[in-house]
Amino acid sequence: MRSAAAKVLLLTVTLLIGVSMMEWGVRRLFPYFSPTAQVPFRLVAKGMALGPAGQTVRMATPKGDYNSVLRFNQDGFRDTKTLAEVRDSDWYALGDSYTMGWGVEEEERFSNRLEQEFKAHNHPARVFNIALPDNIIGYGRLLRYAESRGAKVRRVVVGICMENDLRDYRDGKGAWDMMGLPPSSNKEAIREWLKKHSALYIAASYELQRLTFTRKLLNRLGIARSIDELTGHNEWDETVLGTSRDELVKLVAGRDALILIIPSRNLWHGAYIPTEQRVHETFIRMLRESGLSVLDVRPMIEASGDPLSCYFKTDPHWNARGHAIAGRELFKAIQDRTPK
Repeated sequence: MRSAAAKVLLLTVTLLIGVSMMEWGVRRLFPYFSPTAQVPFRLVAKGMALGPAGQTVRMATPKGDYNSVLRFNQDGFRDTKTLAEVRDSDWYALGDSYTMGWGVEEEERFSNRLEQEFKAHNHPARVFNIALPDNIIGYGRLLRYAESRGAKVRRVVVGICMENDLRDYRDGKGAWDMMGLPPSSNKEAIREWLKKHSALYIAASYELQRLTFTRKLLNRLGIARSIDELTGHNEWDETVLGTSRDELVKLVAGRDALILIIPSRNLWHGAYIPTEQRVHETFIRMLRESGLSVLDVRPMIEASGDPLSCYFKTDPHWNARGHAIAGRELFKAIQDRTPK
């Protein structure tokens, strides 16, 4: 027994030393796998987070759909312009990670595409992107923060993500108010801890998930999540629809606002299609009945022939094609609202 215990102890110590050396080696040789090099949003006030001001960080997915960088300005937003430069004619893009442009280059986002259209048609307006992952209550906090930095937000495009922006807002909570809640399972808790502390785990995840076979195996084991698990879905709930509408009406009150509906990929794939279609159509009708200007790009995405070609294959966000369609249609919608 003593001999067996000694061998187990030796094996354990050897493994710990080996893993520690590998962790050190990955951080030293491949610093972009370091947990601190991933996208680190930081709480700057109660319930509100920003990007690391003036820093450049990595934005990538282990499954290989995208691998690029995020550059944050001094305001903590992903924009080359700063809020000190704003003019009265400018527009603002407000929303979550879709509006921020998760997975695409900065110039490929719909906000940048809209600004390119303005320039091409000799329109003086620019578009400032003040979007970060949050929900409708959080968008209000971001808007007020932008105004505290000098922005005069008179014209705003609000990207409403139909995948995860609809919720019961009676609790008054933004997305960052709910951070720190216990993980849904022990497996999820372990995964989150490793992502925050281990470059070796991140590196292994990236390499293993690039291959279809190992990615599917990790999905089955519950170590990685499939596209269907990553994509949020809606349940039919009139309270959710009503409180989401009410928060949006409060958000844009007194402003020239255009609501951009970002359709969920679940409209065309998966087990929730009937419910998603009902929620999508009903919510848009409710917004319009409340007097809001709404741009639903679903018909344009469907007209492309393959709606899912506007989304990444292994990630629920829009790819460059989806953003290009939205940017073009936003310009058309704004032109149609402008007095001739």
